[in-house]
Amino acid sequence: MTVMTSSEQLANQDVAIGQVSIGLVSMDDLISELNIHPYAAAYVAELAQDSQQSLLKRCQGNPAEFFVSTLSEHLVQAAQLAGEQPLRVRLSGADSSHRQALPGAELEPKEAYPLIGLRGVSRFADHTFRKAFELECEAIKRARLSAGMKNIELVIPFVRTFSEAATVMDLLAEQGLSRGTDGLKVHLMAELPANALTAETFLHYFDGLIIDVDQLARFALGVDFDHPALAYLHDDQNEAVLQLVAQSLRAARKAGKPAEVLSHFISKAPNLQQWLLEQGMTRVIAY
Repeated sequence: MTVMTSSEQLANQDVAIGQVSIGLVSMDDLISELNIHPYAAAYVAELAQDSQQSLLKRCQGNPAEFFVSTLSEHLVQAAQLAGEQPLRVRLSGADSSHRQALPGAELEPKEAYPLIGLRGVSRFADHTFRKAFELECEAIKRARLSAGMKNIELVIPFVRTFSEAATVMDLLAEQGLSRGTDGLKVHLMAELPANALTAETFLHYFDGLIIDVDQLARFALGVDFDHPALAYLHDDQNEAVLQLVAQSLRAARKAGKPAEVLSHFISKAPNLQQWLLEQGMTRVIAY
């Protein structure tokens, strides 16, 4: 689970990072904790017989209901902890390799290049696996409506084009999660250079931005941050990345919509902290 953190400027202009509230929950993380591949919950009949029986036993005979109800319970708990603050729920956007250890992963096709494969909106829209997306939406809908957690908002990952932005809004509406209905806000996870470069247009479709600095750096620089030989690229002053973040922030200000920044490395990036303060950002989502 991801937490919202706050930055405070000190006398020496360093920035201290301290947890203040839950601000962002990743469905990918919750699904990993649940330890069931979403395709297994959605398409249990397609599993091998032994895997099918094991899953049915674990889920009291109904993997889809177990998947939805358990995720919904976690979301309700997180929304309650958030109190009056919004709880942003990031829909599943991880690449397929991140789910390979989950029971039922054999139902997800292997990809040659998972990082740039079927993920985010392209996966939600794929008819072959649509039911998994529907289960995810049902969990959110139950938490938000049935349990009265109206502070739950949505964050959409890996939106490659404006067409995909329109598509995901249609898909959400089909599942009873229309933007604006019952105050539902839908934000864009700006993690692709295309999101930053054309943020002004993307914001016609969304209520705000969550700017993922690490992912912007990954795709702008073409780097695998898990590769030990590339550690030198953990540069919090890279001009290309800062320009992408700055352009996203300008677009959000022009549109009068909120923008927040997310980074895994923020606590180790004093220059980035200072730069964000200079841009008027006083909170960062650390994960």
